[in-house]
Amino acid sequence: MTKNCTIGLDLGTTAFKSAPVDGTGLLADPTVVSYDLDYHAGAVTFDPESYLHIATAALAGAIRSARAAGLQVTAIGISSQAQTYIPLDAHGHPMQPAIVWTDGRAVSEAQDAAQAIPDFVSHSGFRQPLPEMFMPKVRQFTRSEGARAGDVWKYVLLNEYLIYRLTGVVYGDTTNQGMSGFYHITERRWSQAALAFAGIAAGQLAETAGAAQINHPLTADWCRSLGIGAAPVYSCGNDQSCSAAGVGLTKADDILCNFGTAMVIYALKDNLPRELAPRQIAGINPLTDRYFLLGLESECGNMMDWAFRLMYSELTFTQMMEDALRMVVDTRTLPTIQIPGGGRIEIQGLNVGCERRHLVRALLDLYAQTFGELYADVSGERRIGGSASATRVAGGLSRSDAWLEYLSRRFGLTFKRAASDQAALPGIAKIIERRTTVNGTSI
Repeated sequence: MTKNCTIGLDLGTTAFKSAPVDGTGLLADPTVVSYDLDYHAGAVTFDPESYLHIATAALAGAIRSARAAGLQVTAIGISSQAQTYIPLDAHGHPMQPAIVWTDGRAVSEAQDAAQAIPDFVSHSGFRQPLPEMFMPKVRQFTRSEGARAGDVWKYVLLNEYLIYRLTGVVYGDTTNQGMSGFYHITERRWSQAALAFAGIAAGQLAETAGAAQINHPLTADWCRSLGIGAAPVYSCGNDQSCSAAGVGLTKADDILCNFGTAMVIYALKDNLPRELAPRQIAGINPLTDRYFLLGLESECGNMMDWAFRLMYSELTFTQMMEDALRMVVDTRTLPTIQIPGGGRIEIQGLNVGCERRHLVRALLDLYAQTFGELYADVSGERRIGGSASATRVAGGLSRSDAWLEYLSRRFGLTFKRAASDQAALPGIAKIIERRTTVNGTSI
């Protein structure tokens, strides 16, 4: 009997990943299509049509893998970077390049939003509006474009744009929109204050419901192009939330430590926290429809990759980690490293005789300290390691035995690795399967 599968598509900031999956995991190796963003005069943008071509290549690769494995594609599910957006005109055409979420130009708009929308924690799950958020970016567009802003039919997030191109319908999910500033995550509705601030109407945003609650089939043209039937397309939340589902988080206070480009400590919560610590974000969890709380250090993976390329290119990344973490050293003799952000690193106390492994160890000691702080804040544990259950881990650094052993010794934690670094992809399938099972429907 032919086995059914979902094609998971994860829209990362620098790569799209796609694979045939079900709730048990990957059913074939993922297709990864990388790309470079456009940087100019402080802007971070990308061509919307190129996004579509990259998504098409990733989907086509995953569908070929499914066909080779004798699998029947019954659904397509999408997880996404949350805040990249595109304004569309009345014909559904992009009016400008996509504004990528890392674009931080909407500084004054974010400051104004903080005055217009008090208690931003219960509103949007952030301590305050950020320039990278969707809502301040739209305010920047309506303020700067004047009459041209009147030609906008829809302001769409990246996942919503690709869904529109695949199905002809504009829809998304409350996890992604809950991080946008437009959707009130406590009241579960569009925020009239945010709409008024940005100068738009609710009808200019995508139809939005819980993750995988809305679906429409691929258009006939896409069915022919991809060589599959009219599979329904689902919007399943952001990548971190889908990764949490993929590694098996199901109940309150389950935790995932994701060591990818960023270091993210992600926990499920029944209730939205009243206050957030620095470096924390809360939102709507797509699997449970309750909440998540995460702690974030945004540069861990990039910094470790930089150190590897600069100092250890003749060895493997794993060898670098072992060299730095398994040596016996008096940590007081190591240089002091600080990372102020924006890709900058500051080193003090660098003495003659310092070896490359000492520099890497100093960097890892800093990230271990940060890990402990984030974990304690997100878990609510004064003493880390109080739980007997294993903490799930995923992401590139989690492949290093030396790193997990080091954290285990330092904090008394035990870890359980995800089956794959691409945990978001099977997480997509789990979210769709739960939603369709709860609703009594079939994919």
